[in-house]
Amino acid sequence: MTEALFAEFEAATREDWLEAARASLRGRSLESLVSSTYEDIDIEPLVGADAVDGAHLYSLPGEFPFRRGRTEGGYRERPWLIAQDINIADPDDFNAALREALANGQTAITLTGDLKLEEASDLRRALAGIDLRRFPLFIRSDGRVPEIYRLLQTALSEDELSGLSGCAGYDPLASLARTGRMRVDAIERLAAHVARVAESSPELGSIQVSAVPYHAASANAVQELALVLATAVPYLRGLSEYGLAPDLAATKLQVELCIGENFFMEAAKFRAVKLLWAQMTRAFGVDDEGQGIRLHARSGGRNKTRRDRYVNLLRLTTEALAAVIGGVDSLTIAPFDAPLGKSDGFSRRLSRNLQLILREEVELAQVIDPAGGAWHIERLTDELARRAWAQFQSIEAAGGILAALETGLIQAEIAAIAERRRADVASGAAILVGVNKYVNADEPAPPNRPESAEASGEESGVREIRVEPLPPLRLEDAIDAPSASGADA
Repeated sequence: MTEALFAEFEAATREDWLEAARASLRGRSLESLVSSTYEDIDIEPLVGADAVDGAHLYSLPGEFPFRRGRTEGGYRERPWLIAQDINIADPDDFNAALREALANGQTAITLTGDLKLEEASDLRRALAGIDLRRFPLFIRSDGRVPEIYRLLQTALSEDELSGLSGCAGYDPLASLARTGRMRVDAIERLAAHVARVAESSPELGSIQVSAVPYHAASANAVQELALVLATAVPYLRGLSEYGLAPDLAATKLQVELCIGENFFMEAAKFRAVKLLWAQMTRAFGVDDEGQGIRLHARSGGRNKTRRDRYVNLLRLTTEALAAVIGGVDSLTIAPFDAPLGKSDGFSRRLSRNLQLILREEVELAQVIDPAGGAWHIERLTDELARRAWAQFQSIEAAGGILAALETGLIQAEIAAIAERRRADVASGAAILVGVNKYVNADEPAPPNRPESAEASGEESGVREIRVEPLPPLRLEDAIDAPSASGADA
């Protein structure tokens, strides 16, 4: 049918497309349209199938190297989980907000460090009346994750524990990068946590590999991907020394990435990490199940603004779309007013509904692989994967991620990107709407709410490894004060 439909048309070559593009530029060269990214990747104006070279290009969903997802049916078989944070401290208030969220479209539970959990009774109150078999559970509390799981073991019945899914992910290296501190026995503690969770909750993940601290400090996409691999390697090696085979560890592991500003680059990043993960785990001898990544995405904070906070809704929308097109398994979108401190039910509802619109109205959950065959994204995927693998090998050659953090190598490389981003926003070379251009001069400065606490969660009095922590970047801080020079009329 397709052949018959196009039989009367002459096939267009790439050169034909290039000639048509040149004609439309009225004397300007195609090269003038090429731009460069913070990953030092040149963005070409016209990309076709010939721009990508790799056997993975012809793989199908559910096939190695899983860049198109772990299952044949993709989102049609398993839609992404809507895993919104509820940053409320009191367990009873948290429970009320969680019940409301689950009744109105949220499909996963997230316990963050804001929630006050000191005793098993706190968890019983926080999760009262919630069907834990129906809703996957994600625990995000840095070094406290093993402790919180032990509280769960006291708070829940054996049947409830065995039915848990999601991830109680402990990630000591990410805590080290963010806070500058890590227990010297972190891998031993991780091994004990993995074994404990595997025994009581066989479907629950127990290891997290997060690039969030690096993204927050301004890492580019290549650096984020390389650091994911560099973090996973010592976990897989270290756990093996404690008798936990890579096959088991890989199935208990979840990767967490933030979503940045460059829409197509971010969509490609989520596909590239699948390629890299499959290659890395195969090198460890991991079987097919472990080679397929479990991928969580969350919105970043470096491009969010305090003053023109409603513009953050638009940024969050494009970020959510990039993550879904990239094929994530679960997604957390922060409230638009998160830069002001703790958010309320209104702003949490808007971020939840943002995901619901993508699922129910845009119908992205009805598509197996939304980005499949989009050559610009496929080319970026391939380029990111190649560059990230090379940078990962450089980190390994420097002694691995721990040594690279101890010497300050990683901090210095990310600081260089942060300085470029600051300079571009300050000069106007990069546009941050509502901050350095299109500023609403009449927008009043909003009052701050109490900030969410985010301590390391590690016990005091334990021998620690210390490094220089990665400072988070907020791009609006590169501007001394909002200027009305670019304000809308």
